[in-house]
Amino acid sequence: MNDVIQHTGIKFSVIIPVYNGAETIERAIDSVLAQSYQPIEIIIVDDASTDKTHEIVQFKYAGRIQFIQKILNQGSSAARNKGMDVATGDYIAFLDADDAWHKDKLMLMNTILQSKPDITLFYHPYTQDNIQDRKLPEDIVVYKFPFVKLLPSNPIATSCVIIKNNPAFRFEPTMRYMEDLDLCLQVGYKYKIYMINVPLTQIFRPFTSQGGISGNKWKMRRGEMRAYRRLLKLSPLFLPLLPFLFLTSIGKHIVKKFQTPNH
Repeated sequence: MNDVIQHTGIKFSVIIPVYNGAETIERAIDSVLAQSYQPIEIIIVDDASTDKTHEIVQFKYAGRIQFIQKILNQGSSAARNKGMDVATGDYIAFLDADDAWHKDKLMLMNTILQSKPDITLFYHPYTQDNIQDRKLPEDIVVYKFPFVKLLPSNPIATSCVIIKNNPAFRFEPTMRYMEDLDLCLQVGYKYKIYMINVPLTQIFRPFTSQGGISGNKWKMRRGEMRAYRRLLKLSPLFLPLLPFLFLTSIGKHIVKKFQTPNH
């Protein structure tokens, strides 16, 4: 961590789950250490990696991060939950091991969350463009994001989410696909979602690229439909919507299946 850590504002806990992330984990951690507003802790949860992730993190970042090494691989949902169980900040900010943040992300989040302390779930867009030297706009508008917009689509990436530290907020541990949508649906139904239209996370691997979790498109759609079924836990009034939501999910799968890949 940097020498000076702000304690007078919002206290952020950063959680980075990683599985075999030896090639990217340094970039992710470095983007947090470079924040102009520092978190109070960085929690790395190694989900039983078989590469050199452990050696890299322990050697380079010892004393600056909290490292949790799991023996059994249980997926990113369980890994994030493990980090959330020990997080001590006011808010939890998620970052995936192959993504990176703009250096002023937490500074901007601190300003927004202090001005709107009722915010429970907040997100911003992501980009594949280089954001490290991008100047943030001077006027940034905070919007309420309607819950209904989450239903037919999932615009929220986990590396763009900040959520209040609440023991009731956890990922469904058995979900390995679309668990971020499921969490946002479960929390967003009871609490308002806020967002800004400013990308603060750089995604280095396309969501549907080969090798990424989201590369398996059909399992993603199945995860999406499972998240829709879990809406019934919130209210039986969602039951009439399920056929429409399932058809929408299957339609997205068919469209993407026949799309020409970008080269």
